[in-house]
Amino acid sequence: MMINKSLFLLTLIIVLLVSCKDATSEKVDALKNKEGTFSSIELKGSIKQMEDSIAGMLQNKSSIKLIPNLTYIELINRLKTYYKRFPNDPYSAECLFKIHIKYMDLNALENSVAYGDTLLANFPNFQNRDFLLESMGSAYDSGIEPRDTAMVRRYYTLLLKEPTVAPETREGIIMRLKYIKMNFFEYVNFQSKKASNSKK
Repeated sequence: MMINKSLFLLTLIIVLLVSCKDATSEKVDALKNKEGTFSSIELKGSIKQMEDSIAGMLQNKSSIKLIPNLTYIELINRLKTYYKRFPNDPYSAECLFKIHIKYMDLNALENSVAYGDTLLANFPNFQNRDFLLESMGSAYDSGIEPRDTAMVRRYYTLLLKEPTVAPETREGIIMRLKYIKMNFFEYVNFQSKKASNSKK
């Protein structure tokens, strides 16, 4: 009799767990298929859920490299969904910024700078504008091929106009623009030799 009760309780727990899992899956599928019917609160919750899931995986250093790119793509898609549904919402600026960063992490630099430009155009007073401009300049300086010095100069010049730029960063950008004809690796070597000579 005791065994039957234990078996019954175990079965009940399994059924409840499966039901919860199915309900979560249905909600995610609904978000994918009927994105237009979700409120900003629901979409924000979906984004946070994905971010929390990724953060949990990142806590385990041994599994960081095992996180599939599709996981990041799913987060990007949720961020895009929010921006498309609420393009003028201040939270959309955060979404565009996160898309820029995530594409940068995935080394999809063309996509990264495209969303960076969208952010600059739609939210010119974005609070992390200085960080974004530095990121954009760096992408054109050291990642995107063929290297376009005009674009490097554009974003670094805009960065110098930001009052929030730290003095050491400003000094570094001015120096970089002075030797802009050198590619990123040539410039790093140049700086390294310069530092070595100054110590002698």
